[in-house]
Amino acid sequence: MRKPPRRRLLPGGLLCLAALATLTAGAADSDPAALPAWQVLEYEQQAFFVTARSRIEVVPDSANPQQWQLTASSAVANNSEEVVLELAADGSARHRARLSRGKSNEQRFKTYDFLPEHILRVRRDPPPGATSQPPGEWPVSARRKVAYPPGADGLPVTDAYALLLLAARFLSSPGAAADVVVNTEFNFYLVRMSRSDGGPVEASYEVAGGSPSTGKRLTRGVTLAVSPLGEQVDKPDFSLLGLGGEITILFDEQYLLPLQLRGTAPRIGPAEINLTRVTLRDPAA
Repeated sequence: MRKPPRRRLLPGGLLCLAALATLTAGAADSDPAALPAWQVLEYEQQAFFVTARSRIEVVPDSANPQQWQLTASSAVANNSEEVVLELAADGSARHRARLSRGKSNEQRFKTYDFLPEHILRVRRDPPPGATSQPPGEWPVSARRKVAYPPGADGLPVTDAYALLLLAARFLSSPGAAADVVVNTEFNFYLVRMSRSDGGPVEASYEVAGGSPSTGKRLTRGVTLAVSPLGEQVDKPDFSLLGLGGEITILFDEQYLLPLQLRGTAPRIGPAEINLTRVTLRDPAA
């Protein structure tokens, strides 16, 4: 993939990045569980004439300020998904809703309630024929209680998208490693976060409301070592923005923006996903 020509960072971009530095420092000094300085991240990967795009947004839950709401949308070829995730301040999931679309416009809507004893999974499928019903009103086709595996006790159980938040928080902690459990469909995975060498990354992203930011950035890396936890009911299905295997997230050393993810993509092999656009959080919000 050709890299875009290098451009200078214009004054508007400098102002936006200065604001990001202030927000990042303020969050780190006040509360390690505070919302990140960014509100929206947008990523893109191109390979074999196919473009994959992902958008992640995190906002405070309007009904409960002690919880966050993460919304994510991802699309590649004829497949797409939309996820709404309710998170506690420690990153553990409380509720997840996922609408997925495949070939021939096949659709599925699934909800997951992360209860103390188990996860309640409910699948809904659209009724035959065209319908204007929202997915939450489609007929229930399956309901199942998914037991937590041994080894999950005392660890946050969450969704893979939340790892973007938890990895940045880990960088600000004194620990050498940190564990979290990720639930997919029926499977669970232990994800161990550890620090890794970052190195320079050629960044090229747009700051919403500002100017493009390009050039080499020094980074700090977090490696995600993923291993199955408990009985694997389904085939292996762990993925973060389409990447599997051992994943490294490279954060801008100064602003803690997740600039790049490195891992393994299906049918492609080693792959990188790069930040293309960021929307900063309004400090007054």
